[in-house]
Amino acid sequence: MMHTPKPIEMTSEERKALIERIKSNNINTTDADILLGLIDFNLWLQNSLEEKNISIDRLRRAFSSINEKRKSKSGKATNKPNDAAEQSDEEHDDTVPSNQSNSGVAEGNADASSSSSTSETSNVRKQGANNGKLDHEAYTGAEVVIIEAPYKSGDPCPEEDCTGKLYSANPGNVIKIVGQSFGKAIKYVFENLRCNLCGSYFSGEMPAHVCTEKYDPTFKAELCVHKYFLGVPSYRLESYQSFIGVPLPDSTQYEKMEDVANAGYPVFLQLEKCGANGHLVHGDDTGVRVQTIIASNKGADDKARTGMFTTGIISFYQEHQIHLFYSGRKHCGENIATLLAKRDSHLPPIKYMCDALASNMPANLRAIIINCLIHCRRNFTDIDKYYPEECSKVIGIIAAVYRHDDEARAQNLNDEERLIYHQQHSGALMEDLQVWLQEQLDAHRVEPNSSLGKAFKYTLKHWHELTQFLRVPGTPLDNNLVERGLKMAIRVRKNSLFYGTEHSAYIGSLLQSLISTCMAAKQNPVKYLTALQDYQGEVRMDPSAWLPWNYQKTIAAKKGVTELQVA
Repeated sequence: MMHTPKPIEMTSEERKALIERIKSNNINTTDADILLGLIDFNLWLQNSLEEKNISIDRLRRAFSSINEKRKSKSGKATNKPNDAAEQSDEEHDDTVPSNQSNSGVAEGNADASSSSSTSETSNVRKQGANNGKLDHEAYTGAEVVIIEAPYKSGDPCPEEDCTGKLYSANPGNVIKIVGQSFGKAIKYVFENLRCNLCGSYFSGEMPAHVCTEKYDPTFKAELCVHKYFLGVPSYRLESYQSFIGVPLPDSTQYEKMEDVANAGYPVFLQLEKCGANGHLVHGDDTGVRVQTIIASNKGADDKARTGMFTTGIISFYQEHQIHLFYSGRKHCGENIATLLAKRDSHLPPIKYMCDALASNMPANLRAIIINCLIHCRRNFTDIDKYYPEECSKVIGIIAAVYRHDDEARAQNLNDEERLIYHQQHSGALMEDLQVWLQEQLDAHRVEPNSSLGKAFKYTLKHWHELTQFLRVPGTPLDNNLVERGLKMAIRVRKNSLFYGTEHSAYIGSLLQSLISTCMAAKQNPVKYLTALQDYQGEVRMDPSAWLPWNYQKTIAAKKGVTELQVA
């Protein structure tokens, strides 16, 4: 490593004179030293960057001309009124990216990652962009503490030799994150007084804002979210709470979560009714373990069903998404049939997206069956290294279909317009693919019992269901939506391993349904589950008024305030 070069100090006039001497080839000894110093500096800078001794940020600051006056977003230089505001701007002055999208062909199953085309606008910067810094407005749940200025608006300026007056300006904001335990215990100590003559006792009264129960509704709601969204096992949470000095036995946890489930049960039944009357439903299964079922399977005969499933169902009802979960012996097809039995008879058949497993297809199902194009594609991606030419042709055509779907989405086409767009751009591609697949089998260019032949036959057997997007408006291409939704149940399974009984599995599925539907409606599940407990009587009387997307309006109407004030 070469030594740090000596600094070269030159005035503007000296620099111009040097340039002229270089151009006229009239360089003296001093000029040669300066040029050699510049060469040394260039080599030193390159070596330092290569060895990472100079960060890009330090290099940018070294060559920038930022002065003490920080520029605002408008480009004008501003002076911050105090150190707190200066710190706030330096830490949180971030612009927010919008319309971040990830589009293309997405592979996935219930246990593996899957992606799809999404377009979201968020006020929270993604991790990794500018080190994950957030604007203070992103902390919507922060407790607000007002720090008053030492003077009031209208007071004379305290600066010496200034005759001006103070007026209100934009406040500075500083976010401080403090630690606290999940379950915070508050001990109320009542001072007692006793009369020395009559022996009567006198003590203070509990503050009016304190919940009458030991465990308040917000805590119980957070307990449900920790268990059935974050996947924190009860024993693990019990251990954590014990060493921070706030005991929380696992049996107590279950009792309190069952209280929340009882409060939300009428809403769950209402969600089932709405989901049955939707226009599109997705369904899929993943595994689950229930101890009582495992025990009963040990004595069962060979023909008895021993499988256990968590079924995820997502129904599109009006403009809402309804997420339903069921855990037990029934598989997806049986749960779908039970749900659709509640469908109003005057409604047309619902569109049902699933993979082509027989367990997803109950008998006498009145629905438009749609099969997942990604499951078909996976049959070819799994074997593409053995049959690269044939598989690349199929994969390429499916990729083109997804590009056309992205283009239709980018143009904000409605269901009818999207159908026409696919018919114009994807119809010929899929028709050619069907003809080519059949020709390969008919000409015996593919061994029917090989993995490639099975992939060909699977595609042709389910061709009508795989190409419903060319005939039925509003048909999705794949089942990735419900597979992503099942990740919550998978997370709980991987952490807690099993449910104790079928009843506890039902409680867990009910709460997961409420939490997931609430998140799909872009509502805070903790506040929602808290509201269901606070208004439990009203919820039982009219559960349709307490759905995740309208409960705030119901509370606002009861209190006579705006929905924003309730939120």
